[in-house]
Amino acid sequence: MSKATDFTGISGTTFQFGLTGPKIKNNSGVVEARNAADSGYATFVCSLLNVTGNSLVINSDAAGSGADWSITIVRPSSGMTASWTLTLPVDDGTPGQVLSTDGSGVTSWATAGTTEQCVSVDSTDLAFGDSSPVTAFTLPADAVVHRVEVIVDTAFDGSAPSLSVGISGTTSKYMPATAIDLKTTGSYEYHPNLVSDGTTNAIILTYSASSSAAGAARILVFYSIPT
Repeated sequence: MSKATDFTGISGTTFQFGLTGPKIKNNSGVVEARNAADSGYATFVCSLLNVTGNSLVINSDAAGSGADWSITIVRPSSGMTASWTLTLPVDDGTPGQVLSTDGSGVTSWATAGTTEQCVSVDSTDLAFGDSSPVTAFTLPADAVVHRVEVIVDTAFDGSAPSLSVGISGTTSKYMPATAIDLKTTGSYEYHPNLVSDGTTNAIILTYSASSSAAGAARILVFYSIPT
């Protein structure tokens, strides 16, 4: 006949199951499951684990150096309006896939979208008092510039203000100064019709105020990375 025993008040820091079984250990107030020799952690198996705190720590005893770091999974501290369940996919997916949800917490692997062929646009502001050259942005490697648009919101009042869009050494590579009239408000477009040179390019705005005391413009560069 089995006998239930109340172990309340046991002295010492460990309780062992049998002569060679695992141990339950008190380590500065933290309950640990250890092997019989107390030389490593023992596997703890249960059918349901309920955590009352807001986080789970994986590799909690990590040294914090090299490849030995911990990962903490945390519940949002605010903003939740209901409890929800996250159901993982039935397999481990294929390279390049991303985790997608059906809106009810059931996830599956889906093919990730690509930014190739999508047209991106970078916008840089120019004011009458800016010093030349003005740094715009770095054009990614393999990118093709489709067009450059200069929008003069406020006319520049200098005698002959000018602007070109390009790179160091080729300041009119993407738009020459002759395509823009900074003294007149409006939109000016230019299509450089250049193939990619396969490298990144730091795009700059070469600007001459020509004594302008007023004026504002936006420079938009439209580009994509073809497949």
